[in-house]
Amino acid sequence: MMLWKVALRSLLTRKLALSLVILAMALSLSALLLGRSVSQELRSSFNSSVSGTDLIVAARSHPLQVVLYSVFRLGTPTQALSAERWQDIRNLPQLAWQFPLVLGDSHRGYAVIGTNDDYFQHFRYGRRQPLVSQQGDEPAFNHPLQAIIGASVARELGYRMGDHLLLSHGSHQHSFQHHDELSFQISAVLAPTGTPVDRSIHVHLNTLEALHSPALPRLLAAAEAVAEDEHAHDEHAHKEQAHEEHTHDKHDHGHHGHHPLHIPAAEARALPALSLAQLPPASAVSAVFIGLKSRALTFQAQAQLNGAHSEPLSAVLPGVALSEFWQLLSSAEQLLNLLSGIMLVTAVLGSVAMLQLSLAVRQAEIGLLRLIGARPWQLLLLIQLEVLFIIMASWLLAVLLSSAALWLLQGWLASHYGVLVNGWLNLQELPLYLGLSIGLGLVAGLIPAVSAYRMSLHPANL
Repeated sequence: MMLWKVALRSLLTRKLALSLVILAMALSLSALLLGRSVSQELRSSFNSSVSGTDLIVAARSHPLQVVLYSVFRLGTPTQALSAERWQDIRNLPQLAWQFPLVLGDSHRGYAVIGTNDDYFQHFRYGRRQPLVSQQGDEPAFNHPLQAIIGASVARELGYRMGDHLLLSHGSHQHSFQHHDELSFQISAVLAPTGTPVDRSIHVHLNTLEALHSPALPRLLAAAEAVAEDEHAHDEHAHKEQAHEEHTHDKHDHGHHGHHPLHIPAAEARALPALSLAQLPPASAVSAVFIGLKSRALTFQAQAQLNGAHSEPLSAVLPGVALSEFWQLLSSAEQLLNLLSGIMLVTAVLGSVAMLQLSLAVRQAEIGLLRLIGARPWQLLLLIQLEVLFIIMASWLLAVLLSSAALWLLQGWLASHYGVLVNGWLNLQELPLYLGLSIGLGLVAGLIPAVSAYRMSLHPANL
């Protein structure tokens, strides 16, 4: 107990140098803790991109490729499922729910997802959390020309509800082929999820089918005719109700009511009178997400879907494919572990170097301790206790700093990178790193401790 007090008082006599060493070591350890914690949160966020889905079915291809384009919007499918195969999937006796995805279009580099209302009812992420709008209600398509956008799309492009947007063919940011026949109106902005959903734009799959259909001009003409009829009906009713407005200019009235379909989105103030019944059903889909009545039926359904057929399918277990994908990234994780180890060693050696340098000016202190009866081995132990004090104080400060930084950064990470991290520091690996740093510190601390020991063997020179 006496040595603990002596070691602590000795360190306090060098407050400024001690504070700087502890701060430097704490910053290094904070970087280590933050790096490891964010890495684990990223892995958790990665694995929680889709939840509650038993199978993802697509045209025959590698399971990893199916997950990349259907979950992470990376790449495009090389083949699509025909409507007949989609109907086969819907007829599965094990099926509880399903929703389709149609990929291939984009808007300013953001993936456009063609789907239906089942997507918003059954898609889950994280701990089976549903998709909700920023107003808190469940989004749905009430009109074929509605677009429901993710939180990152709205923030980065400055979009709000009621704004209009055009789609482009292909998934590239600089597409030269735009679908400017129809403009979509943003009907809802989804709450942040920390998943690729945040960077997606959702439209009804029947509308996407119409956009790529050769019958689109006929549909547009029919819709314009409906719009003109409605306009004429409204005008007639207006005349009956207000005779004083008979001279009202019809052209001006038209600009306050219905707009033709082919006008640019920037000039659009109202969407044309199309209904889902007027649009052709999807002739093909890119992937189908499936939920089964029981998890025990998963392998049975997978074998059934993967069976021989003229149009073969790939039924993918999302969890297995995600694990395989993370293993591909294991080299990057190992590099992070190596950098973390280097930071730990650097921090410990820094504190030991400070003690070694301070021995030159502590000769009088060591001589005094020898005069009052301290033995050489006790001086050796005294230096080791000082190393232990510095390491413990640095870890305490590092935990406080990294916890505060993570709490402050969680909102910024979610809004700018779509990464949801827990505001609390992940301390699962803290005992391991603390033990390693103490062991390494005591070993490295032998250098100044042995120097003090040798110095104390010749008190006449002190």
